[in-house]
Amino acid sequence: MVEVRFLERRLASGMLAQVVRLAPKMIRVSPCFIRDAPPDETRLSLTLASARLGLPVAPVPPAARRMTPREIDGSLRIAARADARSGVACAPLRLLRTVAAGLAPGEILINANYFLFLPTEVSAPFDAYGDPVGLTQADGVIETPPQVRRACLLMSDAGPEIRRIGFADIAVCSAEGKEFTPHLFGLPDQTGPGTAFALFHGSTGGTTPPGKGLWDVAFVGRHAVALSEHGGLSIPRAGCVLRCANRADADAVASGPLHYTLPGVLQGVQSGPVIVESGETTEAKRDVFAEELMSAEAPRPDTVPVSPHAWAADWHGTRAARLSAGITGNGQLFFCAVEGTSSFFRDGLAKGATLHDLAHLMIEEGAVQAMHLDGGGSTQVFCEGGGALIAPRDVHHGMPDSPAQFDRPLPLGLVLS
Repeated sequence: MVEVRFLERRLASGMLAQVVRLAPKMIRVSPCFIRDAPPDETRLSLTLASARLGLPVAPVPPAARRMTPREIDGSLRIAARADARSGVACAPLRLLRTVAAGLAPGEILINANYFLFLPTEVSAPFDAYGDPVGLTQADGVIETPPQVRRACLLMSDAGPEIRRIGFADIAVCSAEGKEFTPHLFGLPDQTGPGTAFALFHGSTGGTTPPGKGLWDVAFVGRHAVALSEHGGLSIPRAGCVLRCANRADADAVASGPLHYTLPGVLQGVQSGPVIVESGETTEAKRDVFAEELMSAEAPRPDTVPVSPHAWAADWHGTRAARLSAGITGNGQLFFCAVEGTSSFFRDGLAKGATLHDLAHLMIEEGAVQAMHLDGGGSTQVFCEGGGALIAPRDVHHGMPDSPAQFDRPLPLGLVLS
């Protein structure tokens, strides 16, 4: 069973907070976004996403769902989620409370990643509200690749680790075994066939560079959504684009799922930033927000906003519910969830922890390494049967001053066992 401790702690800022400390033996990623959600959960997701975005929202199926190829706007689009639609696309999202009904006795389900959440993040044709941001790896299979070099929580046979990984750190191989070279961060002249592009890894304003006579294949996660000639193809935030020498090669590449490889890793999620290193907070050492491209001032080789866009990159200003992963000096993985409010809460004083609070809490609990996993309305911890170990606190953005509590639908969970 997972070791669970309920704590009342006075944080470094002086605030009292309810904390749940979780110490599992194992973790596994549960990628809900690769499967259809139940109809009632889809309706709730659309209601809350529409209120959040202030725009009409339409559901799209998982990227693996195929359809008969047809030409649209000069590109051959081959997945249902890339078809013409009205409104902003919304990826399959689940209520972790109901997902927890399927847990084994003694297991705990938590949230553990960022996802596309703002209008600026879902403006490209292949992006959907709810798509995970960065690495998601379940049972050795990478469903979405890392993008910018940002903190990842990884589990291998050797145990847990926290490591920064970017798109150029993985291997990319098509279904028929053709290898593609990930574009290096900020290297503009890597544009030939056999290149794998991601945002900030070779894109020009979010699209592939010109390539006369060359064919690009766009993937959301592992599955192709579009083919296009001569470059200029939008690059999905939750995927990549592979460049081929001709149409025949592009058709072959698009025929099956991609294989992303990160040697030795079985489970992985990406969030960030790293908040504790060598038993000390990273707050005073350097600008970790810029290092992990989590601040607007961070230099980047593109004009596209980095996800999560407008993330509150501060140590002391933003107080909300928080979730963090830490590793002790003897290699034990543990998590701390701090009960609090949504980052968008407007009804009274915000509750929870700042990043400064969270870092010092993790050090007090024995972390020599720690990273921020998520916060605000996404912070959720459920036991078998859907019981909440901390109170979820999202808001309905059509009712911003309502004290009502909502469970935010999410794309994946992390199962602790």
